[in-house]
Amino acid sequence: MPAEFQLVPPAYRTEPSYVTTFGPEVADLNEAVGLIPDPEQRLALDMMFGVDKRGKSAVFEFAVVCARQNLKTGLFKMAAMGWLFLTAVELTVWSAHEFQTTREAHRDMVALIDSSSWFSRKVKAIYDSSNDKSIHLLNGSRLIFKARTQSGGRGLSGDKVILDEAFALQAGHVASLLPTVSAKPDPQIAYASSAGMARSTVLRAIRDRGRSDRPGRLGYLEWCAPPGGCAIDGCEHALHTPGCALDKVENRRAANPLLGRVRANGTTLTEEYLDDERQAFAAIPLEWARERLGWWDDPGVAEVFGAGRWEACGGPTPERSRLLAVAVAVSVNLDAAAVVGVGVVGARVYVQVLAHGPGWDWLPEQVPADVKCLVDPRGPAAVAVPALKAALRKRLVEPTRAQVYDAFDALLTLVKDGDLLHDKDSILTASANGAVPRLVGDRSTWGRRTSTADTTAIEAATLAAWWASLPAPAPPPPPPPAAVVAAAPTARGDDLTTMGF
Repeated sequence: MPAEFQLVPPAYRTEPSYVTTFGPEVADLNEAVGLIPDPEQRLALDMMFGVDKRGKSAVFEFAVVCARQNLKTGLFKMAAMGWLFLTAVELTVWSAHEFQTTREAHRDMVALIDSSSWFSRKVKAIYDSSNDKSIHLLNGSRLIFKARTQSGGRGLSGDKVILDEAFALQAGHVASLLPTVSAKPDPQIAYASSAGMARSTVLRAIRDRGRSDRPGRLGYLEWCAPPGGCAIDGCEHALHTPGCALDKVENRRAANPLLGRVRANGTTLTEEYLDDERQAFAAIPLEWARERLGWWDDPGVAEVFGAGRWEACGGPTPERSRLLAVAVAVSVNLDAAAVVGVGVVGARVYVQVLAHGPGWDWLPEQVPADVKCLVDPRGPAAVAVPALKAALRKRLVEPTRAQVYDAFDALLTLVKDGDLLHDKDSILTASANGAVPRLVGDRSTWGRRTSTADTTAIEAATLAAWWASLPAPAPPPPPPPAAVVAAAPTARGDDLTTMGF
């Protein structure tokens, strides 16, 4: 190990006890083909190849969470080499969320083996087709590569199973995989991922166990920067903000063990590159923080819109914006309601909470005059429709069911494209953070009963933003010129076309 490569301690480290480990032997095996482990990878190999007093693997599950392009894929290559050539595991399965990832892993493993005549002589066959990417040894060991499917994990059964890109794991993958490995003599499941997204429920559960004092037979290593730490309260992580945690070198080093190193094979990670990458993520800094600092996305607006995108749509209240329409919504228990107005500021759709409070019978009085008012007549706001119709008459707009789904899609597009503007109102933000989408067939809308907050503000904002984003109707064609007809004289000699009524 080069002397300059000092171990970057993981922020979280959990490991079951073991009496011995084949980790050093696996490290030596990989060095023979030029794959020299970093100190962090040696730590992980010791854990993965640790043996308990029964002679079995000390860890049943192993998980490593670290920023991209630092150590994870290299670690699994080393582990796979050990399982193939050292411990002669019968079947190892390497899976990833994307087919391209498994294809590259297969290519890299083949290149490693081909680089050494000692290893290549032990190979029986290598298959590289669209249906079969695998390596078979003369000793009977096999390594197969598969992309995970939506249907589950039954096809991933093996003595050792690598689940790369674990941020995308679904509950169905794990639920169908675990029973299939139960009969194996010494099964292990290894997970690798960068910090989880809001929808990474499986990975988040693994993280919570790994950070706890009761992890079971889980070995867990996580490199990340401590959350927060900005010099300015409420820092939005804009570029060049003084004291922003995203720009602190110590945070970057804590989450990126490769930073500042140059490996024997030439791979490296530099401050210059991270600065360039930070610039490229300027519009969505929290997404960069997830990828590079290990800051997890929490469930909420990030789950629906993507990390940092809702926040990026926030801004100061415009000085001037003509009110185009309003939308109203009522909570599922009829105990709260909201009125949200919409206008256009430049090329962006601007939404603002105009009124919010308990009950709903006050809604007709809070709708401004001379603008359209939208209400979903099939939701809880149906209770207010008669009063709204009486007060607003033709100004009331009742979207169809399909249009309610269109409105949800439109809001997603506006936020993701940065074309929505809101004033960071606490009521709207809390509503968006607690709102959970629900599927209705192949479409989505807000799930009032499954959400964890009052959804009235985000529901009304959704309808209002959709209305403002609709194409302007074409103006009606001008009426044809009226024919001039001479009036017939009456007995009194009066012209009826000039008489007033």
